[in-house]
Amino acid sequence: MVTRPEPLDYFLTRRHVGTWAAVRSLIQTCQVRVDGVVCKHYHRTLTADSVVLVDGRVITDSEDAGTLICHKPAGLACSHAPQDAPLIYDAVPEAWRHVNLQSVGRLDRDTTGLLIFTIDGTWAQRIVSPKRARWKRYRIIYSGTLMADAEQQVTKGLLLTGEETPCLPARLLRQNSDENGLRLATLELCEGRHHQVKRMIQALGGKVERLHRDRIGGLELPADLRPGEFRPLSVTEREALLRCE
Repeated sequence: MVTRPEPLDYFLTRRHVGTWAAVRSLIQTCQVRVDGVVCKHYHRTLTADSVVLVDGRVITDSEDAGTLICHKPAGLACSHAPQDAPLIYDAVPEAWRHVNLQSVGRLDRDTTGLLIFTIDGTWAQRIVSPKRARWKRYRIIYSGTLMADAEQQVTKGLLLTGEETPCLPARLLRQNSDENGLRLATLELCEGRHHQVKRMIQALGGKVERLHRDRIGGLELPADLRPGEFRPLSVTEREALLRCE
């Protein structure tokens, strides 16, 4: 039995029947039945009482682990390449590890905080698309002194070294120094250029010493999710993530 409305191919993929390609091949070759009838439609919406069989075997449901939320610790790369180890994907609990799992955007190896994983590439593109202006918030510890008009520079669109197009307007808030004398700031962006936060702070006269992302769209990093922990994204959290805030 299926416990929530969702497309047939997504259900079979997240239940580890196979990769997206393998699942769609099973559907296309008439090896999948829904409520006793052969189904050849990938996006057939399953209802709460649908019974799905693959080659005569009933596919039972479980929690939707097709999309995960993670509190990324420092030291792990958002990469699948073995040469980049240690990898964040190796930290995913075995029960939720899937060949199609990908991070929704990336965080640098030494950057911590909110990171989303999904098996649904189309959905991932909705989150990272610049056209949707989904804001991301970064907490920064930096050394050096930012230029006096740093906030204004960021608001109007900062031009980074080696780039021809200025960054999209962003929001910078400087705060008091921490106990070690390092300076604190919050930077909110709605795009994701390579090493963008570090390059922006450098262009303004500082150097990022520590970087932490704690918000994407309307979704904040849960306070009870400790560094290195993963769990399935809830329906409420998914809706918050999709808000363009």
